[in-house]
Amino acid sequence: MVEPRTRIRLRTLLGSVLGVGLLVGATVLAASYFTDLRTLLHVLANGQWPWIAGAVGAQVAYLFGYALFYRLGFAVVGVSSRTWSLVPVLFTGLFVNQLVPTGAGAAAVFVDDAVRRGQSGARVTVGVVLVLVLDLLAVLPFVVWGIAFLVHRQLFASWQLFAAGAFAMYVVLLVVLLALSHAKQASVCRALTICYRVIHRVLAWIRVRGPSVDWPARTAAGFADAAAAIAANRGQLALAGVWGIAIHLLNAFGLWLFVRGFGADVPLGGLIAAYALGVVLVVIAVIPQFAPISQAFVTATFIGVGMATGPAVASTLAFRGLALGLPLVVGLPFAYRFGRFRVDVLRGAT
Repeated sequence: MVEPRTRIRLRTLLGSVLGVGLLVGATVLAASYFTDLRTLLHVLANGQWPWIAGAVGAQVAYLFGYALFYRLGFAVVGVSSRTWSLVPVLFTGLFVNQLVPTGAGAAAVFVDDAVRRGQSGARVTVGVVLVLVLDLLAVLPFVVWGIAFLVHRQLFASWQLFAAGAFAMYVVLLVVLLALSHAKQASVCRALTICYRVIHRVLAWIRVRGPSVDWPARTAAGFADAAAAIAANRGQLALAGVWGIAIHLLNAFGLWLFVRGFGADVPLGGLIAAYALGVVLVVIAVIPQFAPISQAFVTATFIGVGMATGPAVASTLAFRGLALGLPLVVGLPFAYRFGRFRVDVLRGAT
């Protein structure tokens, strides 16, 4: 007879495998909408591998740079860490985020690692919130640049306006919460309680477990601590913010290398527009299995600015596939190492 805990782990593993399968299947459908398999295989087979190898290297460098981003963000809130020590934690968090909806799994992994090292889990939680806000703010210049390019070329579509507007509202909401939480934590908690009820109902419709009941109070306290840390360490905050923009430039450079590797060219503004809208749609989608929506719209943006369909699909698939696949492949050994393959435990923690 299988023990109840074992059944939970088997069910969680099967659900995770199914989720990854749906992600792959939806990606294939999104690619087939723009081009046929023969054309795609021809473009892939004729790829210029030095450019593609450079793109892979840029993606790996971006992930290591993101670990440094976390170290800089943690330094703002008084948590000491080393970049190399955060690399396996980052890969574990990225791996979990592919399996746990809402992307909250990485936060639990970082907090758990900090507690194991004898540091304050509460401060690390504040650091994770701060890194999230800085990351989203770093994307905003790319979004503005990309939209300006599309408007100038008369290529701006209604869905792009909706995506950019939703992303801007999300960023503004986080900044406002940070600004108000230090002085009016109770008001922020009440606002988050309303958001919690809405989120809980929406997730219940799709049978996804939502955040815990104490999420509004804990989140409001985290925002208040983050606001206090920002006021006390503005120099370190500015350094972290500049580094956030730098790693997004590196990531966009990796996308350009994929475009060149598959024998295409794209205007700089078109590249920034495709990259920024891809990030925006990933943030809005929240659930990992919705990532093919981002891939489809990035491909559509490339085609809209003049790229052929084959290279557009190949570049997007390679870039997004590496961003999704690398954490799954590399993060799995780290997840076992940290004892965090128990996704059901992480769902409860987040």
